[in-house]
Amino acid sequence: MTNREIFSLGPRLALCARLLRPGRTVADIGTDHGYLPIWLIKTGAVQKAIASDINPGPLDAARRHGEIYGVGDRLRLVLGDGLCGIGPEDAEDIVIAGMGGELILHIISSAAWLKGPGKRLVLQPMSAVDKLRAGLWQMGFAIIEELAAQESGKVYSAFSVEYRGALGDMDSIYPYMGRLKPGTAEVSAYAGKVLRGLGNSLLGAEHNGLRDEAGRLRGIIEGIEREYLRQGEAHG
Repeated sequence: MTNREIFSLGPRLALCARLLRPGRTVADIGTDHGYLPIWLIKTGAVQKAIASDINPGPLDAARRHGEIYGVGDRLRLVLGDGLCGIGPEDAEDIVIAGMGGELILHIISSAAWLKGPGKRLVLQPMSAVDKLRAGLWQMGFAIIEELAAQESGKVYSAFSVEYRGALGDMDSIYPYMGRLKPGTAEVSAYAGKVLRGLGNSLLGAEHNGLRDEAGRLRGIIEGIEREYLRQGEAHG
């Protein structure tokens, strides 16, 4: 076993680290090479962590990296699909990063214990983010904090979530922008990405004569432009 100096996290995983509660037990689902839990242990943010993945290859890599950085004895490896093999007694904060939003939603809906007191999810979806936010809302999970970052020419968001029960009506902008706060270059870039996607959907709705859907999309686009781009310019 060696004890190499710790690496730096990329911006995307650094968002997840910022959203975790210090000192809580952490499970990283779909851990890939175990970089996030290893970094958390090595920097003292957590005492121990779980690295879980559906494939044995990434777990073997996580095991090797844990030994290289001298934290292997505090890194539990779990081979399983989603949260299989992990229970409420194992983790307080659960990270699910680098997956599609619909897959993340499926994983969460398959583990009822995530609705228990003291549990927090930190999510970093790569696609279908609007469907994830809306699905979580319908399940009673509220976004507590959301952040954005740019990495390798792309912009991402990550958010912490807790179960709150029935949440009432959802704002029309919420599925697209969540709890991001205007005023930073990263959030403006994220808003721009969302607006491009909505613009394409609007063109499709207009082309197909879907007047109600086109009107709905125009309202959302105008709301995002008003709240994020114009305020972002004012903050700048």
